[in-house]
Amino acid sequence: MKVLNNKEMRELDRIAIEVYSIPGIILMENAGIAVAQQAMKVLNNKPSKKVVILCGVGNNGGDGFVAARHLRNKGIPLDVFILGEPARIKGDARTNYDILLKLGVSITYIEEEKDVTAFEKALVNDSIIIDGIFGTGLHREVEGIIKEVIITTNNSGKEVIAIDIPSGVNGNDGKINGVAIQAAKTITFQLPKLGNILYPGRAYCGELMIKDIGIPQEAINSVQTKIQLITEDDITGILPQRRPDTHKGTYGKAFIIAGSPGMTGAAILASKAALRCGGGIVKVAVPQAQMDILENKSIEAISVSLEDLQGNKKEFIERLQTEDTVAIGPGCGQSDAFFDTLGTVINNTTVPIVIDADGLNVLAKNLNILKNSKAPCIITPHPGEMARLTGLSIEVINKERIKVTKDFSEKWGVITLLKGAATVIADPEGNVYINTTGNPGMATAGSGDVLTGMITGFLAQGISPIKATIIAAYLHGKAGDRGSVKLGQYSLMAGDIIKEIPCLIKEVLAEPLKKSNNT
Repeated sequence: MKVLNNKEMRELDRIAIEVYSIPGIILMENAGIAVAQQAMKVLNNKPSKKVVILCGVGNNGGDGFVAARHLRNKGIPLDVFILGEPARIKGDARTNYDILLKLGVSITYIEEEKDVTAFEKALVNDSIIIDGIFGTGLHREVEGIIKEVIITTNNSGKEVIAIDIPSGVNGNDGKINGVAIQAAKTITFQLPKLGNILYPGRAYCGELMIKDIGIPQEAINSVQTKIQLITEDDITGILPQRRPDTHKGTYGKAFIIAGSPGMTGAAILASKAALRCGGGIVKVAVPQAQMDILENKSIEAISVSLEDLQGNKKEFIERLQTEDTVAIGPGCGQSDAFFDTLGTVINNTTVPIVIDADGLNVLAKNLNILKNSKAPCIITPHPGEMARLTGLSIEVINKERIKVTKDFSEKWGVITLLKGAATVIADPEGNVYINTTGNPGMATAGSGDVLTGMITGFLAQGISPIKATIIAAYLHGKAGDRGSVKLGQYSLMAGDIIKEIPCLIKEVLAEPLKKSNNT
């Protein structure tokens, strides 16, 4: 699903109106109806049925005027508060404002302090608040009376439904322009905006609902954007149905270099995740001293002595050339010997490579070795590792997640998965994919090792590097979400994520395809 910035959304509206001759007032009507319908659902669970609607003087306010009319027609008591001079209400918003005037709807204009007090009093008996002040058009700090109204709204304890995006959130990047409405639900139209998806704006949206307002798919297709939101529809049925005349080699050979003294768990988690995602044969190279632990805890994986490989480079290179994918880094440490091992992998592997954790930490010492790669390369840094790779601060990386990820992928020719909320994936062509599954419970040791294993397991089966990265990110977060429902975020461990993988693969990746083949 495409994710748009403010300019792209305006262009989509223009195309719908000018190219496909859909009047803007119809789009506004559909938007307002969607808001009113959601408000009615919320009101069904409230003892009181009164609504306060905050409207600005632009089209966001126009959507609010439409919602007010439909709620009134349902017999819902409501008060409309307008922030701004009525003379500035133009076009389709003006038409809907005039309708409210003719219907005799209660309208109060908030222009000075006493009006804020009147607004505060109106909140005492209402059930919900609908926020239609700014929408995505805000590019300045929120100040003065409007700031007071937003603070009053947030302090009221009332459930808020935001129209398109909570007022005060920048639609381009999710940044907060001073203050912003804290919504319980946000109804955005046709496609999500970046401010709905990126933090901190995403946290202000509450539950995000995307409603169709009648813009043709042809118009959506014509809007040029390289940013996509990963949804379940994007990955459904992506695994091929397994034929009866196959064997373990059919589903790929994965080679994982992981673990060091005290960090054998990283190798165990990565290997188990790769196997759970369908990899046919998973071999794991660990230091000799860790082999017994690996063999005891991951009995389905094949253990290999890392020292033997490092001591015989010719044999090491020959092994790399017989695999379907190679992963390197989890729990490996940052010794000079490991740096040489990473160089051997990058210089001699012709199948997709996944580099994570300590692989990234030693890579940061000399990024130029990436130029020697003959294979697609996927890196999976968290913000701290990305800081070491780029020289940027963690603060800058988290504020500019899309730009930093995209720039790195384009410069070094790799697929970059920047972990965090929300996870951002970029490919060397500048395409960006945003994942919103996952929760804070996944901020636990080993969670990243599981993700590395999942990507590796999908790569082993011949799934393309970008698709393997996308589906692993989505399912990794989804598995964490399911685990947190069962165990709570505080108690979730990396191994719990692996336990949720089988059902998800059956439900999302494989089973829908099987059903479609039978119809």
